[in-house]
Amino acid sequence: MKLALGILALVLNIIGYVPYIRDILRGKVKPQRITWGIWTILTTIAAVNQVKNGGGWSSLFFISTVLLVATTFMLSIKRGMGGASKLDMICLAAAIVLFGYWATVHNTRLSTLVAVFIDGVGAIPTVVKTFHKPETESYPQWVLAGIGGLCTMLAVTKPDWALLIYPAYVFVMNGVIVGVKFWREHS
Repeated sequence: MKLALGILALVLNIIGYVPYIRDILRGKVKPQRITWGIWTILTTIAAVNQVKNGGGWSSLFFISTVLLVATTFMLSIKRGMGGASKLDMICLAAAIVLFGYWATVHNTRLSTLVAVFIDGVGAIPTVVKTFHKPETESYPQWVLAGIGGLCTMLAVTKPDWALLIYPAYVFVMNGVIVGVKFWREHS
């Protein structure tokens, strides 16, 4: 069952990103540059932490996310929005500090907790952008990544907060972005 949930999270993640990346290339989706840059750093940390902490099949989601998020970030450089505001710079600085901490301390449990907090801070520019310009985002990636986060939680091989907190956060944060987009489009 854990294997099936891990593979389902992986498949949903990939399926969600295919139309998202296609829509970036078509100019419909405009990812927020700083958010995706921060997420590239933090999903790398999360993937390493999942593997080091024995995440088993739940690690598939995070490993695929690193590749997909990094691709989105690279595309956002030319085709995205934002990146120079004070909020963007604060979020970027916080992510760099976390990465520095993670790289020197090697405490995966604590760095996972801090990574969730910084990832949430990094999500703020995308939430704000989605609030002001909901048409620059699409539903499939956010919905499927959220479901993938839920499947990842269920695929965790042992009940350990360090393995559960990041996928739980992924589930919630993707739901927030979907909710903001839906609310703004229907208000």
